[in-house]
Amino acid sequence: MPQVNTVTFDLWQTLIIDTPEVSRPRAQRRLNGILEVLRKEGHTYVLDDLQRANRSSFKILDAIRDQELKDVTFDEQIDLYVKEVDTALPGVLSTGARAGIVREYIDSYMEHLPRVDEHAVDVLAKIDQMGLKLGLICNTGATPGITQRVFLKQVGIAQYFDVLVFSDEERLSKPAPRIFHLTLERLGALASETVHVGDHPTNDVVGAKQAGLRAIWLRRKPEEQPLVAPDTSIDSLRDTLTALLDLNGKAEE
Repeated sequence: MPQVNTVTFDLWQTLIIDTPEVSRPRAQRRLNGILEVLRKEGHTYVLDDLQRANRSSFKILDAIRDQELKDVTFDEQIDLYVKEVDTALPGVLSTGARAGIVREYIDSYMEHLPRVDEHAVDVLAKIDQMGLKLGLICNTGATPGITQRVFLKQVGIAQYFDVLVFSDEERLSKPAPRIFHLTLERLGALASETVHVGDHPTNDVVGAKQAGLRAIWLRRKPEEQPLVAPDTSIDSLRDTLTALLDLNGKAEE
């Protein structure tokens, strides 16, 4: 088996940790902000209308990502949400109000940020020092890649990556093999020489293995076993380097 010379990482719950204590206030902040944007333009919706639209649009988006292994652009996500508030709203919503809704999505995230795993920067720096190629593959959800790029730069993570790939920008969603292959094409890497590190049993482990990569499973929730066995498992991000050395040691045998 070839030596690993390329590492790709998941983002959510791998390099950054989001918890209900942060995500719930973020969602509430976003909805309150959107409600204020609409009220300023004379639309008489109430918070229940926006919460209903939030649930229904997320259900539609989850189906696209989970069943079709695709994603929508951030603009398409906004358009879908506006339509779910009221099917008539897209036809009467001003350009300024729509821009205001976009700002609420972005501002709510930047005001209620996930925390960076305490070992993330050190692990990435050491992998970079080893001379390995580094890529990020992220299913974005409600936060677009353009916003994550700003955040990752602010917290000192972006500088270590040769390639950043976000599902909303590619209209592809893990575990689709194509999003892994697209990342490898941009890195100039081979699947057989790449290992993917992530927490999600399906998106990260099954997705990587089906795409021909090796997989290191970060067991944030060890009770959720992947349907395909990872090449190795770790219980903390700090163990990534040891796992990489072990994989390369096995490759030499």
